[in-house]
Amino acid sequence: MRRRSAVASTRSYFTPTDALLLLVVIIWGSNFAVVKATVEQIPPLGFNALRLALACPVLVVIARCSGTALPQRSDWPHLVGLGITGHCGYQLLFVLGLARTSVTNSSLILGCLPVTVLLLNAVSRRREPVGRWQWAGVVLAIVGVYLIVGVGAQVARETLSGDLLIIGSVWCWGWYTIGSRRLLQRYSPLQVTACTMATGSVAFLPFAVPSLISLDWSEVTWWAWPATAGSGVLALSLCYVLWYTGVQRLGVARTSVYSNLVPVVAMTVAAVTLGEPIGLTKATGAALVLTALVLTRIERPGIPE
Repeated sequence: MRRRSAVASTRSYFTPTDALLLLVVIIWGSNFAVVKATVEQIPPLGFNALRLALACPVLVVIARCSGTALPQRSDWPHLVGLGITGHCGYQLLFVLGLARTSVTNSSLILGCLPVTVLLLNAVSRRREPVGRWQWAGVVLAIVGVYLIVGVGAQVARETLSGDLLIIGSVWCWGWYTIGSRRLLQRYSPLQVTACTMATGSVAFLPFAVPSLISLDWSEVTWWAWPATAGSGVLALSLCYVLWYTGVQRLGVARTSVYSNLVPVVAMTVAAVTLGEPIGLTKATGAALVLTALVLTRIERPGIPE
């Protein structure tokens, strides 16, 4: 009878929060094609600065219109640290790293975010419990990501500096995700995102000033502007709020696993819009990532892991 109740208590479910995180995956995965086309006309640092300059006011206005109060003064050092690390640090290291390495290498490294989050969670003083199913799901997701973007990846000495910068960006994003937990116990995802993006944008803008000054604005075609605006408002403003919502409701471990779906969407969008072949290996990797998500959503309430 006990065995039967234990089995019955194991269940997998799909919540509205999971649906929101899937929306994040779709936007972030599709955003690769947008960014790839736009940075051919606007320098990467300048492009990111414009995105942040658009996304930040949108978040602040929404927060103020919704009656959201400012956080307590004692929490601002933490918010500033999150903004500098999760917005300025991540964007800076990612853009500079991508310029020095291949898309394949950077995608593979970024796909390891769940491992980074779980490692940071393991050493955190306020760590969340991580069960066997979640660990199994993370391992399976990493294998899937490797099949999607890692098979045949080129590893050369000339890409080492870029790879190290991308690794640094992953740790920035992991710390950003872990570091938000305490704040999300007292504030909404909108409050945290608006404050951290405001401080991160201020810190990032000085790095982009030279590229913006040297940019020939007349050479930028008309479609690059709505692409930049859409990338900022959707991929930054909306997705950051939804990501924090996932961290608040599902925890850092389960939320971070959704990042492994981004390469799957990016691969599919590239196949449809750019005609890039998928192949059996990549299709198998995508299936493993989807299976991994199911494993991480299996709950065993009341049963020690």
